[in-house]
Amino acid sequence: MTMTVDDFHRLLIAPEIIVLDVADATLLALQRALVLEHPLVESPPSNDDPLVRRRARDVLRSAARLLRALRAYRAVVDNILREAVFVDEPF
Repeated sequence: MTMTVDDFHRLLIAPEIIVLDVADATLLALQRALVLEHPLVESPPSNDDPLVRRRARDVLRSAARLLRALRAYRAVVDNILREAVFVDEPF
């Protein structure tokens, strides 16, 4: 995919958006992998759950919280970027 001038300006103002995209994709992949590896992780907890399933639930909760926080941050950054005026200036 080719980077546009606007994309380049966005990265100059907020270079962290690249890392936010990577973190978001990574956390989604982690969630999917844990659910595939431990299908019962989404069922109600039980006293008989093995330790690994309990820890997988902990990781899923933490990943969900982090995803929400990252997306809230990204929304603020996106609002700032929308307000920024990009003027095409020759380099």
